Amino acid sequence: MSDRTRFAPWGTPGLGDPSRTVPPAALRCGRGPMLPFGAGRSYGDSCALAGGHLIDGRPDAVIHDFDPATGTITADAGVPLAALLARIAPTHILPVLPGTQFATLGGAIANDVHGKNHHWRGSFGAFVSEIILRRSDVAGAIRLRPGMALFAATVGGMGMTGRIERARLRVLPVAGTDVRESATRPSCR
Repeated sequence: MSDRTRFAPWGTPGLGDPSRTVPPAALRCGRGPMLPFGAGRSYGDSCALAGGHLIDGRPDAVIHDFDPATGTITADAGVPLAALLARIAPTHILPVLPGTQFATLGGAIANDVHGKNHHWRGSFGAFVSEIILRRSDVAGAIRLRPGMALFAATVGGMGMTGRIERARLRVLPVAGTDVRESATRPSCR
């Protein structure tokens, strides 16, 4: 991460106000309105909060586990997608890739991002198998799984259900690193 970290939504001028950021532990201290902030790659003002604090989950975010046999990876929400790709390649790939590798895992879930293969793979949330969520009104972490109402509200929920702390994601195996190409010359008749 550069020393010029953005704390403003993508497409807005300036770097935002880093003095408004607080560490994730602040969620348990009740410092007034707070909103999780990833990499600032969302369009518009989705990660802007007037009169409140942004919870920056990127510092100290790590990948906890990658199991190639089951095709699952567990990481903190602040881990960039580029880091996930670097860890699972060349044997696996993320099933849905948005237009930027700089988005965070938590941001990809909170926005339920899509890729160029959306028409047949669906969106990012379809491959999330577990979310660890922190809320200001509940002591401790909440473990969410597909089929739970709060899981459904969190995937694509833009951070409104709480702060995604960690997630487990299913990744796809890659058959090989070779690419098969087929070219057909057009007829000029």
